[in-house]
Amino acid sequence: MKVSIQKYDPSVDERPYFVDYEVDWHENMTVLEAITAVNDGQEPVVFDFSCRGRDCGRCAVSLNGKPCLACVTLVSEEGENLVAPLPNFPVVRDLIVDKTKVTDRVAATMRRQRAKALTAEDLAVPVDPELYAKMDPLEHCSRCCVCTANCPVVAEKGLKKFAGPTQLIAIALRHYDPYDQGDRVIEAVQAGLFECIQCGACDEVCKALEIDHLGTWANLRAAAEERGLA
Repeated sequence: MKVSIQKYDPSVDERPYFVDYEVDWHENMTVLEAITAVNDGQEPVVFDFSCRGRDCGRCAVSLNGKPCLACVTLVSEEGENLVAPLPNFPVVRDLIVDKTKVTDRVAATMRRQRAKALTAEDLAVPVDPELYAKMDPLEHCSRCCVCTANCPVVAEKGLKKFAGPTQLIAIALRHYDPYDQGDRVIEAVQAGLFECIQCGACDEVCKALEIDHLGTWANLRAAAEERGLA
């Protein structure tokens, strides 16, 4: 099986380039297995992975131009297998990109905002089942940034104008969080909530099938419109 992997070391290369490799194919072979076969048996490839089960998000790359998780995406025995780094992010080397413009903002959002610390009495209050049903799917986000890499608005306007789906999922999670006291609706609007064109490109590539991106954006928009923030 032929697999072509994009190589690029910005310290020595003028531009990225593809190198073709022949790899022994087996049924249900993943992109990650193909990359590992090249790295272990032919030539070093700079890439990342950990869990092999769509939990950590570290193996995100693109296959034939489509962002994906390498650990759960299959290669083609006869077809084209062009493996490249995620689009919409600066390349560090080979298949590694710098996601910090997204992940740093997500980390800041995920810190609960409260006027005072949670008490035992606060935690003893049962969580509304309807609220939990909205929160729970968002917990499955691995921050892989595949959705942001596939976002046409991010591609056109950049992360300064639209923070992207990964950030909005984190904002929505804290918006639903009964223990968070931050104004997450304003945060969502400032992150570019209304820049989203509702195209569904994020849902198309996300492997956390529990997450309904468009439904989540609709709920945030409704909350913003109710407050006259649209």
